[in-house]
Amino acid sequence: MKTIKLPFRLSKPILACGGDLKGAFALAKGTEAVLIEGFGDLAELENFEKYEKALRKTERKFRIRPAVIACDLHPGYASTRFGEDEGSMAHNVRLCKVQHHEAHIASSIVDNDIKGEVIGVAFDGTGFGHDGNIWGGEFFLGNIKKFKRVAHLEYVKMPGADMAVIEPWRMAASYLYTIYGDGFLKLEAGFVKNLDRDKWAVLKKMIDGSINSPLTSSAGRLFDSAASMVLMKDKAAFEAELPIELENMALEACRDSYGFDLKPGKDTSVINVSKIIRGVINDISKDIDRSVIASRFHNTIADVVLKVSLNLRKRFGANKIVLSGGVFQNRYLSARAIEILSSEDFEVYRNSNVPTNDSGIPIGQIAIANARTSCA
Repeated sequence: MKTIKLPFRLSKPILACGGDLKGAFALAKGTEAVLIEGFGDLAELENFEKYEKALRKTERKFRIRPAVIACDLHPGYASTRFGEDEGSMAHNVRLCKVQHHEAHIASSIVDNDIKGEVIGVAFDGTGFGHDGNIWGGEFFLGNIKKFKRVAHLEYVKMPGADMAVIEPWRMAASYLYTIYGDGFLKLEAGFVKNLDRDKWAVLKKMIDGSINSPLTSSAGRLFDSAASMVLMKDKAAFEAELPIELENMALEACRDSYGFDLKPGKDTSVINVSKIIRGVINDISKDIDRSVIASRFHNTIADVVLKVSLNLRKRFGANKIVLSGGVFQNRYLSARAIEILSSEDFEVYRNSNVPTNDSGIPIGQIAIANARTSCA
């Protein structure tokens, strides 16, 4: 249990239901929020029962009766359904649905008591977007009252949906197919040579037919793809297992990177990662040391953060950068991004007391639910 001091006073008591994969909730009134985390995946009944039991106990202990319930946008989350049920059963309780990545950025704004507009960089594995796609490589402009999505990683099919998290080869194959077409099967890379052609035939039908293959802009899934290619591993025992291994290989002394393209749009720019994937595959084919490939990949993602932020500062004048989301638990990436952003005189903020992964989501939900008139 953590007590979080809020840099504002709540107009009404709030229950924030959090996300799902890393179950957590927060209850808040006045200028304090109590954050309870560590329930695991709420899709598992035992975890959800512990979550609900702890929530009731906390309500009684702190004598908090929520007037506002904040939950995630994702319609399939157990935490969202719980919030909806609580809201429908209670009298004069307002339900506020908060976009996952906006909550990540808001959690850091609260944690650092940031004033004014920020460029928010939210990199994680999964979050339901306003357009119905799976987000996770997002850039926002704004504050807790209103965020605007101004850039994101390009969309790619996520074959098998959640299965792609525990079988990262699916995302690797999806990226390769998107970039090279059927010709990727002729690439001189170990990952491709070892690819089970029968399994790929099934996956290709799923991608081509958009069968259980939602579009995703997730940075987490991009890391999964690169790690699966470099390590030549198909499965993960837990989310981000392969990216963690890839991070541990990276060399701080290596400053090389791959290229990427930023496609400006009227409202939203798109980051095309084809050059990143091509660079990784070319290096694998040339038997470049895996630690060098790992370094180049991480450095490129940091370069993406810098280049997009420079573009946004030029367009909008914002100079404060917030880095939040589970991918920024990657210490190599975070250190590199902070170093190069600071060299361009950005003010860089990260979560410290509030967790940067989904455990910190409830604090962001509280901030947004309190700040927006649609939820008040």
